[in-house]
Amino acid sequence: MSTAFIQIAGVFSELELAIIRQRVKSGMSNAKAKGVQIGRPKTTKDNIPFLFYKHYPAYTSGQLNISEFARVVGVSRTTIYKCILITTSERRNDNSF
Repeated sequence: MSTAFIQIAGVFSELELAIIRQRVKSGMSNAKAKGVQIGRPKTTKDNIPFLFYKHYPAYTSGQLNISEFARVVGVSRTTIYKCILITTSERRNDNSF
């Protein structure tokens, strides 16, 4: 008797999970259709923290490594890598004039 109950409970759990997944996908597609951005915001030069620019010279001179730089600025190392890429590409574009 208990085995049958556990199997029935499992079936209901799977059904509920499928319904939840369907609702989430439907909600995301509705939001996308309305123009809402799904996911994390992109890192751009406009939202790079001020502290990044303040401590960037220390990083380029070798006084800070990536982990220390990220801790001082208060962001993840991945974000630091993105900010460095944006900053160096800006500088390359500025020198091309």
